Amino acid sequence: MVEKLHTALAIYLNDWQVLVSERSNTDFFEALKPTAVGWKCTDRDELMQHFTELRDLCDQVHFGWVNERWLVTLHLKSQVLPGDISVIKLMERRPGSTDAVGLDHVDFYTTAPVKANIDLEEDLDWNEEANGAHCKWVSVWFESGEAKLRSDTVLKVCADEMLEFEQKIIGA
Repeated sequence: MVEKLHTALAIYLNDWQVLVSERSNTDFFEALKPTAVGWKCTDRDELMQHFTELRDLCDQVHFGWVNERWLVTLHLKSQVLPGDISVIKLMERRPGSTDAVGLDHVDFYTTAPVKANIDLEEDLDWNEEANGAHCKWVSVWFESGEAKLRSDTVLKVCADEMLEFEQKIIGA
């Protein structure tokens, strides 16, 4: 699985650099920091197979039930993927989906105002998206798929989800 991630990320990041080089606002795009790679799995069996392959390489794992499917966030202990990425998100397809499987997206972190900066790019294909109360981003679509531009990381989302459950448990 790690080799698949390395290969797919190398291609993705090369295509991403082409997109960045074509931007009028290159400073914004060059400052985006890749933080996680999303890998879509056909079904739960494949998700669990990939999880099993990666589990012992990780020091933190979070399973979340979102939109009738499991999402697994893993932090690599010592390995680093291309783009200096150490977080992997394994995702089941949504029920009834025929989405492509494999590398789905890369999360990019920024403190800059995303919409104000991408609005300057007339030929960019983008939209705002959300997945529950804690997970919001702007998707940019290009040749290799999707880039999720975020003001937080998926690790913050996982922590916020767990804190929400803590509040429910203690009755706060």
